[in-house]
Amino acid sequence: MAIAVHIRKQLKHFTLHIDFEMEGGCMGFLGASGCGKSMTLKCIAGIETPDEGRIVLNDRVLFDSEKKVNLSPQKRKVGYLFHQYALFPHMTVRQNVEAGLSGSGRTFSSGKEKNAFVERLLEQFHIPELADALPARLSGGQQQRVALARIIASDPDILLLDEPFAAMDSYLREQLLQEMK
Repeated sequence: MAIAVHIRKQLKHFTLHIDFEMEGGCMGFLGASGCGKSMTLKCIAGIETPDEGRIVLNDRVLFDSEKKVNLSPQKRKVGYLFHQYALFPHMTVRQNVEAGLSGSGRTFSSGKEKNAFVERLLEQFHIPELADALPARLSGGQQQRVALARIIASDPDILLLDEPFAAMDSYLREQLLQEMK
């Protein structure tokens, strides 16, 4: 995974100017509340549009203000975990995870193979016993794990996590952090 982000965006009280490139690995943004960390992630994901610049992921141009390129979020293959998790309230945990498969391009030879894949994700995120529960019945940490499982099901080229483990206890946070790596 290679990413290059060179963008500017005018915000209410300042101009956000982001310049970085990386080849694989993990990166974290640290800073005070309101400094532009979440806005940077939203620009990469295509939820917000920079005023100018360029974003390239794995040699695919996601945004280029000069060439008038601005791929929709659905075409970027970017997994983005929001603060609010954005689970479908009318769908069970299993259905929420399966929803991630719709844009992934993954193919399964049978329904049984698809179910086994979803079950592995439920196990990986320590939520198999919640498979038939609705999001309203889940704790914040459980909702967060469902959202992470759904993102992994979508097979993103890059994973953007905005305070990904904030709602989890320290033991589970450490365990999931190791698994996500």
